[in-house]
Amino acid sequence: MLLSDSGTGSATETIDSPSDRGWDLHWSYDCGGGGVFTADVFDFDHTPDFRHPGINHEGGGKDTGVYHVPGKGRFYLEITTTCSWTVKVIAG
Repeated sequence: MLLSDSGTGSATETIDSPSDRGWDLHWSYDCGGGGVFTADVFDFDHTPDFRHPGINHEGGGKDTGVYHVPGKGRFYLEITTTCSWTVKVIAG
């Protein structure tokens, strides 16, 4: 496991992927009655990864999923939300 974290509100995480196969982001959130959950992926130089932009859910409630990002190297995951969330990153 490359990363395991949870919280409420926004956060930035660093992911060092050792494999060309990339990594899987296992995510979940609970916004209760309303809110937005966004998890953006940035390349090593902090530019947005337009090929694999991340997750953007609006309207509240709760959800879970898995999002795959190929490639090795350093990535940044920026979570923007007022909701509670959990993320786990596993090498692909």
